[in-house]
Amino acid sequence: MLGLRCALILCATSFVTALELNAQDVAFHLFTSRTYPQSQRIFPNMQSIMNSDFHPLQRTIVTIHTNGETVAGNFNAFVVKAHVESADVNVIAVDWSVGSRMYTQGLGNAPQCGAIIADFINFFIVSRLQDVSLMRFVGVGLGAQVAGIAARNILGPVPHIVALDPALVGWTYNPHQLTKSDAEIVEVIHTTAGIQGYDYPLGDIDFYPNGGSRQNGCAEILTCSHQMSFVFYAESISVELTQGNRFVGTRCNTYEQAIIGECNGERDAIFGGIDAEKKPSGIYHFETNSAQPFARG
Repeated sequence: MLGLRCALILCATSFVTALELNAQDVAFHLFTSRTYPQSQRIFPNMQSIMNSDFHPLQRTIVTIHTNGETVAGNFNAFVVKAHVESADVNVIAVDWSVGSRMYTQGLGNAPQCGAIIADFINFFIVSRLQDVSLMRFVGVGLGAQVAGIAARNILGPVPHIVALDPALVGWTYNPHQLTKSDAEIVEVIHTTAGIQGYDYPLGDIDFYPNGGSRQNGCAEILTCSHQMSFVFYAESISVELTQGNRFVGTRCNTYEQAIIGECNGERDAIFGGIDAEKKPSGIYHFETNSAQPFARG
């Protein structure tokens, strides 16, 4: 397995394809509870923002999709909907599909995309349109790695990154890899760990549902297990209104305990959710149902 993983990493890094990703190649779409499901294309200038439905005093969620998707893909269908239906927030959905049609293309363009996102968000901060303390970055797959790149280039500490099944191939020795220093809280969920998603812990707190590699109800369908990362996250937002079960993690002493589900520490961490409250640090495991609602409490 280790040999296969190394071979995949070498293959990806040897054949990375990228383009000179320019600012006009990355689009930003604003969603709010007042306009959803319609979005407003916004640009980093005062006229564009003032003519939009952006609210400076409301929290802003920045979402970043993975390769092979667009702003209209499954990831945003779940995550944007959950956020705008649960609270009055601004959701800025990044569309970098021009530079991420193929995985290797997205891998090569990730640093450029992160820098473009940072420049866009820094416009809000410099223009005093919003304080950085009101922001959260949510990325999936390659988008989770891009979230870290963007956040570390923001003018001021980003409170919270939620990294959903961060990409593995090409990232083990990548200097741009997501780290826990990229935000005040870096929260990670692994749903295809060691296969498609990153295996070892990357954040302040790392969750390994159902062992972290294959998810209940997905059988051997890898795409399903990967998508469960944002399905679980969306449910974690929505249940705060319905008072449903939460994804409550059990603390593990080691990564090895997490992947085999033999953890017996405190049940003192909840995955996801609306608030950016301080979370404990460490490695956590939780089990899910095989159909909605997935959280067992």
